[in-house]
Amino acid sequence: MIPDERRKEIVRQVNKSDRVTVEELTEEFGVSEATIRRDLSSLAEDGLIERFHGGALPASKEATNGSGTTDDIDNPSGKQAIAERAVDELSDGDAVFFDTGPTAREVAKAIPEQLSLLAATNSPESAFELRETCGEVKVVGDSLRQTSDALVGPSAESYLRKTNFDIVFLETDAVQSDGGLSVSNEDEARIKTLLCEGGRHVILVADGSKLDSQSFREFATVDDIDMFITDVALSDEMRTVFEQANVTVVDNLLAVP
Repeated sequence: MIPDERRKEIVRQVNKSDRVTVEELTEEFGVSEATIRRDLSSLAEDGLIERFHGGALPASKEATNGSGTTDDIDNPSGKQAIAERAVDELSDGDAVFFDTGPTAREVAKAIPEQLSLLAATNSPESAFELRETCGEVKVVGDSLRQTSDALVGPSAESYLRKTNFDIVFLETDAVQSDGGLSVSNEDEARIKTLLCEGGRHVILVADGSKLDSQSFREFATVDDIDMFITDVALSDEMRTVFEQANVTVVDNLLAVP
């Protein structure tokens, strides 16, 4: 098998299995671990997979979202409905952190012009949106991840350990059935854990596609958040998970009045 065909097959297997290891791929294709690692590095650089130590995961949905315009994102109406409700939680003078992701970016777009906020983010795209209404924006992070456009790294983690926010708009790749919140990348997971610890009022903004799913690295549970805003109606089982954690739930935002 020529390298291009092998790499296409690797992407297919990663997407099918949700997680594969270097050892499994080495056995499957009959090549060396060094060859497989080079393949995975190349595919990760192209945004086709997510690397982790010893293997690969499917690329996060945000990796294919391009510039983040409404035409590029999944479920734009749901995300916009979440954003319009989320900004109701803001007050003049709040220190607010906007997590990386398309829903938090929609929240940044929806901020009323009359509000004066101290805004911070680890998303360059959200920073540009926030500049329109908030003026100066604190941009946090050392290194820009190619697949999600998240800024991560030691300086971001150090900053978040020493900083408190009135409100954090938090994203997740998955809300697990047991209440765990998880993402596909370890560096982003560390940032999100610190956001949960440093936020006085942590608001999870996530559409229905994230529910009852699981990603690679758990960074928090519903016990670490204060409010959940979503576009769909929660199932009885999922609602119970949030209620037992004393989380305020705002759901079913797209329901016709």
